[in-house]
Amino acid sequence: MKVLITGIAGFAGSHLAELALREGAEVVGTVLPGAPTDNLAAVQKDVTTVACDLTEPGAAGNVLRAMRPDRVFHLAGASVVGTSWALRADVLRTNLEATYQLCEGLRRHPIPCLVVSSGEVYGVVPESEQPIPETRRWAPGSPYALSKASQELYAGYYARSEGLPLVIVRAFNHVGPRQGLGFVWSDIARQIAEIERGRGPTILEVGTTTTQRDFTDVRDMVRAYWLLLARGDPGRTYNAASGQAVSIREVINGFLEYAARPIEVRQVAERVRPIDLPLLMGDASRLRALTGWEPTISFRQSLEDVLDDWRRRV
Repeated sequence: MKVLITGIAGFAGSHLAELALREGAEVVGTVLPGAPTDNLAAVQKDVTTVACDLTEPGAAGNVLRAMRPDRVFHLAGASVVGTSWALRADVLRTNLEATYQLCEGLRRHPIPCLVVSSGEVYGVVPESEQPIPETRRWAPGSPYALSKASQELYAGYYARSEGLPLVIVRAFNHVGPRQGLGFVWSDIARQIAEIERGRGPTILEVGTTTTQRDFTDVRDMVRAYWLLLARGDPGRTYNAASGQAVSIREVINGFLEYAARPIEVRQVAERVRPIDLPLLMGDASRLRALTGWEPTISFRQSLEDVLDDWRRRV
């Protein structure tokens, strides 16, 4: 089996590539021209990458025609919530146009495809109504969330009206080694690693610490992707989440337990998002019933692995 991963050199894309190789698949993937491929260092010789800007008309179709994959995982696109207000035009254009062009390419080469959306599409949901099921109505609260909801509309149309075998996954927050900056775990771990090396004051700068999120290790998350594309119903949407939430303060405290020296925590205004959901927790019972998927990597293991990853990187 040959799988195509769009955004293969990204955070989740690189972990999915490793999983696909372990499953015995031939792996190809798209990389934005000029983008770094450091995340693929461990598997570079085992995967084929294609420089491709999916927003270019016809680009996705050309890759599908040339590579002839059996499955597609669509992970490419803008992924940082916090910067999406300042970059809203780029986020919307990139995520929507790339998905449209991929769907048009799949219309000519119809093969199973997983479109990765986000739990952010639900917006603010009362705590009494969480964990959130897939039946919950959207209320995107950021340009990023709006772009993901729009991607789902595109995918839904092509599944219903064009008959494409598209499955949608709403991935809640996922963390792990190789995640870039702009995400809370990486931002914290990088600062701690820098402090441990004696670079600057022993102060950890943070944003809002009371928000709660449903965190799943990326290595568990990509396993959900793999199972869903094999077993999911075309046109249907599935949450991928742990079903438990922890506060950012708990994440900070967890990292500080592993820090090699005492560190002061300080909230700074520039790290506070314009709008931040107080709680976001997903109900993945539909995914579990279909596939038997369960997270296997503990919260503490993720903390250790993320901090060790940044210690190697700084």
